[in-house]
Amino acid sequence: MFKKDLLILDIEATGLDYEKHEIIQLAAILLDKKTLKEKKSFNTFIRPRNWKGRSREAMAVNNISWDMVKDAPNLKTALNTFQKTFGTDVSISPYGTIMDTAMLRIAYRKSKMKYKFDYHVFDIWPLVYVYMAKKKLLKNTHRFTGFGLEDAARHFKIAIPKDRHTALTDCQIQAEVLREIIKRIKL
Repeated sequence: MFKKDLLILDIEATGLDYEKHEIIQLAAILLDKKTLKEKKSFNTFIRPRNWKGRSREAMAVNNISWDMVKDAPNLKTALNTFQKTFGTDVSISPYGTIMDTAMLRIAYRKSKMKYKFDYHVFDIWPLVYVYMAKKKLLKNTHRFTGFGLEDAARHFKIAIPKDRHTALTDCQIQAEVLREIIKRIKL
């Protein structure tokens, strides 16, 4: 089905400014390229250098507290463990590539580590968007219904856990949404 295993990726951060804000949770699930079954997973909090610089809006969404990150590994340690867990011969697959992939690349640069992942990224979001558009499910353009991960999960009757905005839970939902879309695509 795919040339490489898919690395479903999600990041929680102290805000949306790539240079100013920091990754505080990194999670991923490795899916088999043929079966889309989970092979491995990874989840870690990351101790930020500048906790005071966090965005209140972002923190209200991810609900990550200082107590959750104060004893977590630093960024470089977390990235080393992440890379050792999966290697780099995978296709990074977030739900919307801009924030997650940009922050991951910047995190590697800030940690003085070489980003060895393929520059090709398999973004799940456009696949969902096209599917929803074909099904005429994008009705409210102001709210982008059928556009977000929760909308897609609801459409496919995927349970949305209460801890929805943890990085690993988002990865699990993304993987389920991808599997449901792949089932419905006529190849």
